[in-house]
Amino acid sequence: MVNQTGRTNDGDVVQPARDYVHHDYRTTKKYYGPPPNPADQEDGEESSESGSGAGTAAAAGGGGLGVVGVLAVLGFFVFGGDEPFPATSDPWPAEVKQESVVATVSDWLDKCAKSASATPANCPQSIVEASDVSKVHWAFFGNPIESPVIHYNQAESRFDLLGTVVVSADYTVSKKPRRVVTPTTYWAKVEWVEGKLDVQGIKEQSAIGDPEVAKQDPRVAWEPMSATLRDAFTRCVRDADLAMPAGCPEWHPPSGAEKLKWSLTGDPLLTARATFDTKFGIYRVKGTYELVVRYTWLDAKKTELRNLNYEAWIAPTAAGPVVLQIKDAV
Repeated sequence: MVNQTGRTNDGDVVQPARDYVHHDYRTTKKYYGPPPNPADQEDGEESSESGSGAGTAAAAGGGGLGVVGVLAVLGFFVFGGDEPFPATSDPWPAEVKQESVVATVSDWLDKCAKSASATPANCPQSIVEASDVSKVHWAFFGNPIESPVIHYNQAESRFDLLGTVVVSADYTVSKKPRRVVTPTTYWAKVEWVEGKLDVQGIKEQSAIGDPEVAKQDPRVAWEPMSATLRDAFTRCVRDADLAMPAGCPEWHPPSGAEKLKWSLTGDPLLTARATFDTKFGIYRVKGTYELVVRYTWLDAKKTELRNLNYEAWIAPTAAGPVVLQIKDAV
């Protein structure tokens, strides 16, 4: 039986079903499926070993919660930022199950992802640009409804749900396509009124002392992940013009360059390693790529040789791994 802390009466963390969900509204479908085949992965800064329990564990603390709560409030007033997520939960209404709250929030996230607005109301995502944007397409990755923290506020008859999602925004600005990928923590507020759950809104959340969300590594095999990443590098070079396409490394030759020819040398997967980000439910792959760009600039032939480290973000989905972006590593 699940109590109000999100744990069973034996103290075990409640884990939602591990079907991976990818919200992609080019096809307006939801994809569900079992985790891919297991394979060994290296641990990193946010590897699957960095958190062994779900975020709901924060609701079951003792005296330490008081200290965390004070620090969170102080951080809110001194440093600014968002209101802290509630540190404790009141007893849940007997007729409400965790699955119902999660499903209600999932349905609302579906609506947010379907929006064609750059700043959809009551949703956790937004696009910030100096110029007007058009052709907006949102996609949510990282299994956004896995391992949420859920607390109940009896005085306000409201459930508060803290979760994470990786938001991909594809859009056009000044006639140029762009892609921005943002790992996001969100706070959903769900009213419980007259026996019904009703989402009042979902906002991006960032506050000192918020509980942690810890997702399980689906242990995607390296072979399909590396094949997908290799294809992404090929596309970046094949479709490059004055710069590489959106979602690829952002470097470009100087303004006025002409007759550009892009090519990869070496193998960008040769020393690549993947780690699983337990907070956001994606893989971070770090490696090295070698790029050669030949072009004409001010009537002179130029050759740029770039040998750089990169980080690629890859999302596990039921349809297979998806490369969200490749960026030069800092």
